[in-house]
Amino acid sequence: MRNILFILLFLNVFISYSQEENQVGLDDINRIGLFVDVLDGGIFEGSAINTLTKKIDRMVLEESIGKSVDERFGIVCKPNIIVEDIYQSTPPKYIFEFDLDFYVVDYQEKVKFGVYSVQGLKGLNPNKQRALIQGIRSVNSNSKFSEFISDMKRKIIDYYISQCDFIIKESQTLADNDNFEESILKLSTIPQVCEECFDKSQIEMRKTYQRKLERECQEIVSEANSLIAREMFKDAASVLKRVLPGISCHEEAVKLIEKVENHWCNVNLSKARSFKSSRNFDEAAKYLSLVPLSSSCASEAKSLGDEIYSTLTEIDQRNWNFKLTKYSDQQEKELRQFDFEVNKFDRLQTRLDSDQKFEQDNFESIQKSKRDMQEILSNEAINVSKYNAKKKPETRNYSFLGF
Repeated sequence: MRNILFILLFLNVFISYSQEENQVGLDDINRIGLFVDVLDGGIFEGSAINTLTKKIDRMVLEESIGKSVDERFGIVCKPNIIVEDIYQSTPPKYIFEFDLDFYVVDYQEKVKFGVYSVQGLKGLNPNKQRALIQGIRSVNSNSKFSEFISDMKRKIIDYYISQCDFIIKESQTLADNDNFEESILKLSTIPQVCEECFDKSQIEMRKTYQRKLERECQEIVSEANSLIAREMFKDAASVLKRVLPGISCHEEAVKLIEKVENHWCNVNLSKARSFKSSRNFDEAAKYLSLVPLSSSCASEAKSLGDEIYSTLTEIDQRNWNFKLTKYSDQQEKELRQFDFEVNKFDRLQTRLDSDQKFEQDNFESIQKSKRDMQEILSNEAINVSKYNAKKKPETRNYSFLGF
């Protein structure tokens, strides 16, 4: 549990959550999700399709359905034009009468679960797309639509219940092939209403995520070693700060951190000594402020600072203290690149150890920890989903529906 707490604490710092319009969000994870697709029918175009898509999104949301994470299950709307005419007026107006068929599909298996139809929609407007939009506005959720969606939910739930072991096995195979992101995505599609299967998936997701962090840690350490060998210490510092406590290679990363710190320690201390010799105390103060406090030469830097201070007049001493503080403030962000506060990790370890019993005895704290981890895993699935969405073709093939 301690490792999980480490991960939770630091991921709260390093991970930010973003939810963009029309994209999968945290509220969609662990719910049954449907993608929405509208076929143009040869007449429906940009504004009419966008209006209809948003209308369907709202109707689906009202039924407690989320957005699809893996683009498996979806609701496909096919407009059917019954009447298309022009009313001779000034200006002429387009007349449309049309129906909408809503198909719920398993797109991966190319299976149709059911169809719901809305008939007798009418629109009249001088602009063709606005005439269609006028008809779309009368489309709303009702008891029949709710009954249809409820029936589709049951069919999707039955699928997850019957295929649970197979889905988990597939995710394990993906993880074994180092495809941890896809593994997490597959597991995240299991809705929470499938309680037993959902619980199994959460356990497997935690294992997979831990393995993902372990792999990334090894890659970070390898990259940092390469950068240090090329004396690219600043780049190595930027890479190493991504290593989280609780991961097996963290100790190795800390040693590299110390190597980077010692390098910058010697560089900055050397520059400070040089400027001290030329009595350029402003620059000496600047570089002394860049010496990491946890580095091996921190005491030498303090001694040099004291030595400079002792040679100054009272007025210069006040100016020296002011400049040290000023440079420390100005360089705070840059210092973070080099001073990783290794001791901070040790203090955190001690504090978590002392809180361990409390965490285990306090049910609410444990439950919160589980919820936090679930949110982190869900966010990981969202990121994979967004990445995969960019690779998907804009149009899907629905020939299995007979179109």
